[in-house]
Amino acid sequence: MISKINEKMNIILRLILMSFPVFIILGPFALNCFSLIFSLYAIINFKKFKKFKIFNEKIIIFFFSFIILIFPFESIDFDNAFLYYLSFFRFVLMLFGIIIFIDKENKKNNILFKIYKSYVLILTVILIDVLVEYFSGYNLLGYSSEYIGRIASFTNDELIIGYISSFLILFTLGFILKKTNNFYFFVIISVFIIISFLIGERSNFIKLLILSITSILILFICSNKFKTKNLLIIVPLILVLLIAFIETTKNTKPGKKLYNTFDNLIVKDNNKISLNLKEEFYNSRHAYHYITAYKIFLEYPVFGIGINNFFLESSKEKYMIKGYGPASNHPHQIYLEIISEVGLTGLIYFVFIFFYPVYLSIKSFRKNKELILLSHLVLHIFFIFPVLPTGSLFGTNYGIPFWFNLSILLYLCNNKSKT
Repeated sequence: MISKINEKMNIILRLILMSFPVFIILGPFALNCFSLIFSLYAIINFKKFKKFKIFNEKIIIFFFSFIILIFPFESIDFDNAFLYYLSFFRFVLMLFGIIIFIDKENKKNNILFKIYKSYVLILTVILIDVLVEYFSGYNLLGYSSEYIGRIASFTNDELIIGYISSFLILFTLGFILKKTNNFYFFVIISVFIIISFLIGERSNFIKLLILSITSILILFICSNKFKTKNLLIIVPLILVLLIAFIETTKNTKPGKKLYNTFDNLIVKDNNKISLNLKEEFYNSRHAYHYITAYKIFLEYPVFGIGINNFFLESSKEKYMIKGYGPASNHPHQIYLEIISEVGLTGLIYFVFIFFYPVYLSIKSFRKNKELILLSHLVLHIFFIFPVLPTGSLFGTNYGIPFWFNLSILLYLCNNKSKT
């Protein structure tokens, strides 16, 4: 009887994992339910975590006890910051819960293979919907975006479908390469990237393009499908496709938006070409958030103002800058969010969270040349990319997908056999 109940629960958990992108689309409430489910699973099965070699006792102690580094010691609104501080534990517990569950289920049911297949299917449906909305003005459910040059798709006016599609493309890169030949892989990924461009989210697209091209070259070189002569075909092909892409999209709404950014960035004067970084920065709609976050950090350098207190502090008159809009809930850049809300002590914690997995991934990849691991590493870099705007690391829409990918990455680092 108990075994039947456990099996039914495992089936439900497998379906939940396979439907994770749908949870992102549904929004924060669904994502919080997802994190709660696997946090509880981690608490119930925590003893099983001892078998993972990459997580010795010292590392587990660091993950949990060093969360004290982001405690709101100098918070301007302690109750609010403390509530979000406590909610941060769900990220770490969820990470452990997913790793434990996947380790068990991958041996019995090859759950990772099912996850990748499911995500490719969901990504395909999303991109079809993007095309339908781009050409008709309405998505498959009959909704349209109120923002000119932006596609909302299934997220309505949340405008995060570009972020979701980028997440899924990078998540499935290694899997698609393993399951197709070189030609079909290249065609599939190119189509995915071009359709993502039509969504109109500049920062996500730029990150996706840079990381996709880099990872495609690395994946080909590291895969057993690669031959040296292929490089002589792949590199020129990428350049030709980029030129064709630029020419065919420069007159579209997202194209004009993207290329105007580069036109404003590049200055030609007396046959000299220079980058107008300073002016372009101050013309950015996020400039006010960046400047304010840095000023807050200078006032509260050690412990910051407390998680989720950015809006409260940045709304004060002393931070107001003439010509810029109102404050936001977060600085739209994770490193500025970290130093302004949890200070230098919090930065120490997150530097470990960000770069310890990078070290483990490179170390593991050298041993087993696992292509799927490499695609998750690229997605991890997508989340911590230091230059372009990002979501809130402490928020649900950005934070939970970050920790979800991190859990898969750490599991693959621990798994010696090929996925």
